[in-house]
Amino acid sequence: MSVRWLLDNAAPVIRYRVLIELLNVKESELTQNTFSEILTLPQTQKRLILFKNLNYSKTHGSDMGYLENVLPMLNDFGLYYGMDIFNHKSQTIDDVAKIVLAEEYDKLIAYPFLLRARFPIEGLLEHAIKRINTIYDFTRHMDFDIYDDIANYKGVPKSFQDRPIIKPDIASGGGKIRLPLIYDIVMMAAIYNFVSVETQVKIDNVVEYIMSPDYDVVKPMYGILYSKTQKYYAMGWDCKKPFNHNQGYSYPNLHRLLLYSNFPNIIKSAWFSNSIDYLTQYKTQNGTYDFPKEYLPESNGNWVLGARMSLAENRRKKQWSEIESTFYMLKLLSAL
Repeated sequence: MSVRWLLDNAAPVIRYRVLIELLNVKESELTQNTFSEILTLPQTQKRLILFKNLNYSKTHGSDMGYLENVLPMLNDFGLYYGMDIFNHKSQTIDDVAKIVLAEEYDKLIAYPFLLRARFPIEGLLEHAIKRINTIYDFTRHMDFDIYDDIANYKGVPKSFQDRPIIKPDIASGGGKIRLPLIYDIVMMAAIYNFVSVETQVKIDNVVEYIMSPDYDVVKPMYGILYSKTQKYYAMGWDCKKPFNHNQGYSYPNLHRLLLYSNFPNIIKSAWFSNSIDYLTQYKTQNGTYDFPKEYLPESNGNWVLGARMSLAENRRKKQWSEIESTFYMLKLLSAL
């Protein structure tokens, strides 16, 4: 009933994604009008303009125009590399590769979204597997003793003095960060079904590390890094579980729950099952779902932190949250 209701009531993006992702209709079987409706939306046009003007060297930031936001926001509207809209960029794939393959830090940010958007850049997948091996080499020991004695450090900036220092052998900046970042989760979700069983086992181990109750007590955002140049840096974002009973459900990040639904050992977990059960309280008498609006934010912030959940529904209409909530819930249930 809910699928039929979405097809009858949703705007073009959700209707398209219901057909492709929930009903498994092949793209070739859809009429041109189905896709054209998405392209004519003002929200789509805005994202396409940002993509057209995208500077691939600007990987990390909260504004829409940064690579880490504009690419997944296009993907959320059902748009991926290989469609005509992506051929309007002035840069060739080789040009893009030269830009995003330059710095290790940029690779950590850019690669997950280039993979997710299906950019056919040579060496992209190989680098992702190398990154997985780096993380797995640490997480396989299930070591949660990641902090150093702050007494061993001098000159810690006042703004950092209330945060722990991560052991340098675990995280020393750049590509040497051995802890899993939320960007790594995006990357692993994008490639899980396309890598060898051996690599899948390693991904499963990384996920088990994050799922461990011991990981729950790791400080938010991990802490700070101390570099060889004797400077201190804020660490990148952690992979904390949302809807986690240990956190009193104070972190209702639906976006992250959807991201984690890509991993087989997560969807079999008691935590994931409990999260689904928790969300069922928002089921309506009609069989649809209507989450609190704060679960569906659309604000200036990083996509990876769940700041941009809109699927082009008109948020001035009464049913918008019910439509988006129902689609997202059906996506979660389809993973079971």
